[in-house]
Amino acid sequence: MGRIMGIDYGAKRVGVAVSDDMHQYAFPRGVLTNDERLLDHLHGIVADQGVERIVVGEADNPIGGQNTIARRIAIFSEAMAVRTELPVEMVSEVYTSAEARRALEEKVAKRKDKSVPVDAAAAAIILQKHLDTSRANKNAAQP
Repeated sequence: MGRIMGIDYGAKRVGVAVSDDMHQYAFPRGVLTNDERLLDHLHGIVADQGVERIVVGEADNPIGGQNTIARRIAIFSEAMAVRTELPVEMVSEVYTSAEARRALEEKVAKRKDKSVPVDAAAAAIILQKHLDTSRANKNAAQP
């Protein structure tokens, strides 16, 4: 089995996570600058890590309708599918950045370096939720 890549897309930064080969765990891979080289950098990670599928966090709008970042995520997802020739799935990312920030702040509270890679952690949370849901659906479908 190939790995799955999780992406937390942002206007300035893009968090990246990659699963293990067995699709059990998501690991933060890093944060990339959202610039003209983004697709090339992500394609390199896809090739280096043996990624077979991509999951992108979908920005939900609590008041309904599609917001500006949701449109950008949709365009980005289509571009990723074309560039990598891999399936790209959109999944809900509700509160993942806040969840990641809270979890990371607890871990780094005692360190002098307070910079927190929230975007990469959010990508890992998005991916882990997807992995857990997929595993639960497979188990439910088995007799």
